[in-house]
Amino acid sequence: MKKIFMVLICLLPFIGFSQFKIKFKEMEKVENPNFNNYDKLVFEATSFVFSNPMNPKSEEFFYAVKIAQFWMNKDTEFGMPIFGEFYNKLTKENNQQFFYTLAMMHYNLVQKIEKNRVIKFVKVEGVKFSDLPEVREVQYEGAKILLDYAKQKENNFILNNDMQIYIDANENGKLQELMFR
Repeated sequence: MKKIFMVLICLLPFIGFSQFKIKFKEMEKVENPNFNNYDKLVFEATSFVFSNPMNPKSEEFFYAVKIAQFWMNKDTEFGMPIFGEFYNKLTKENNQQFFYTLAMMHYNLVQKIEKNRVIKFVKVEGVKFSDLPEVREVQYEGAKILLDYAKQKENNFILNNDMQIYIDANENGKLQELMFR
């Protein structure tokens, strides 16, 4: 009985997310994939990324990121407002901009899957696109997800000085003010 229990404990980490590689390969084969057929998988992948330390050597982490990345350049039902002062302060070299985009995608998926809400960016006459409440919401909530993840040393996320300023602002309740001044 003890041996069975030990074997189950050892296999547990592979049961939940080891399918990312298989699911990615299957998804990649589809000629014109429809996002609605994969949104739950992408949600699982982004959830995995933001609840585990960054480890590109981990097959689960690698393929979770690949699944989300696959959809970054495809047609989904929501946009990623990848612009603004916060985005520009993040570096490409350390994948900070990439993970911010991933965090915004995750926020959109949380809204869709858990709250049955799809956030659309609809242009309003006389209002700058960057000032739309939906655009700001997705940017702000994505920034919070990224900053909460990045501040945890065990997640191995490389910070720059600007990012630390935003982490401090987030912890002090001043993030929104700093992002949209």
